[in-house]
Amino acid sequence: MLLTTLLLMQGQVLAPAENGEGSPVDWSKLFPAGPESVTIMGRFQQDFAWIDDDNAPFSPDGSEARRARIGIGGDLAEDLKFKMEVDFASFNAGGTAFTDAYLQFTNLAFGSVKIGHFKEPFGLNELTSSRFVTIVERADTFAPARNTGIMAADSTDQMTWQVGAFWETDKHLDSGNSAAYTGRFVFRPMMEDKGKSLIHLGGAISIRENEAGAFTADSSGGVHLLNKDQIMGTIAADDLTLVNLEAAWQEGPVHAQAEFSFADGDDDSFTSFYVQGGYFLTGESRGYKASSAAFSRVTPNTPWGGSGNGAWEIAGRVQVSDFADGPGNAGQEMTAIAVALNWYLTSHTRIMFDVFSGDSDALGEDVLAGVVRFGIDW
Repeated sequence: MLLTTLLLMQGQVLAPAENGEGSPVDWSKLFPAGPESVTIMGRFQQDFAWIDDDNAPFSPDGSEARRARIGIGGDLAEDLKFKMEVDFASFNAGGTAFTDAYLQFTNLAFGSVKIGHFKEPFGLNELTSSRFVTIVERADTFAPARNTGIMAADSTDQMTWQVGAFWETDKHLDSGNSAAYTGRFVFRPMMEDKGKSLIHLGGAISIRENEAGAFTADSSGGVHLLNKDQIMGTIAADDLTLVNLEAAWQEGPVHAQAEFSFADGDDDSFTSFYVQGGYFLTGESRGYKASSAAFSRVTPNTPWGGSGNGAWEIAGRVQVSDFADGPGNAGQEMTAIAVALNWYLTSHTRIMFDVFSGDSDALGEDVLAGVVRFGIDW
């Protein structure tokens, strides 16, 4: 309801309206910088998957709206920003999911402060938007993703730091009592031409209370429609420590990245790592934002239309996840390989063609899958 109200406001900024009691409401007081300071944003990603899985009693082939988001963001005042976004692809018994919903104070003496619901600072691949990831699904890194909290951050061309306190939160923004303290630091010994020449080295740690007393990790091997059925393991964890090491390199059209993740429970632990690389056949580079220390938008040299054919990228990834530690987890190890061909028609439209092969000790047969994604954002 709040999001809908804000969306309606965007079309009426600076225009008088009735407040329900007969007196006019001046939206310019809410958005003093005017309508140009408010942005409506969204994304839609439609996936089609063909899956060869002899372990399942029926074929999980199908299609899904992987993401269908709309949101609004902008400036409430000088150095005060906001964003609110929901995902309509999360319809189920619980309804639509909130993604981002926060206020951000910028240009403070030490950087910025963000308050609300957003991603914890953990992991390069997790903090790279789904609009800009190279493979349709992220590799497993135990990243806690979005929760409610407060985070301070700052960046220069050479480094980015982010640290915050968070509480486990469901998609309706209801928080529990389990607190987490998460921080990330990234050092860039080289960043030239807005990241077209880049060396990125970083790490993150999250120390988490865990009321459930256990930590469960699972994986779909990169195919969302497999519903995490490739491997699954659980360890005792009254308190949980997550550690992530990350590295990335880019030189013009060539890029690579790798992460190693470690989840430590009471007596046992899980590990996962991946190595990924790609090459733009048409000469582009991945965008990069120092403020978030993550990759961003690709802009084709010749966008689709007229004589333009867009940008073409080939990529590959190898992921190894070991969830075998702890009682009852024998055989919970997996190696997943992905190869990808990405076509960026414009800077806001792309089609992704991915092939996945998963070898899990928990299953009798390997899994082979092909996924096509049509994605737009604005």
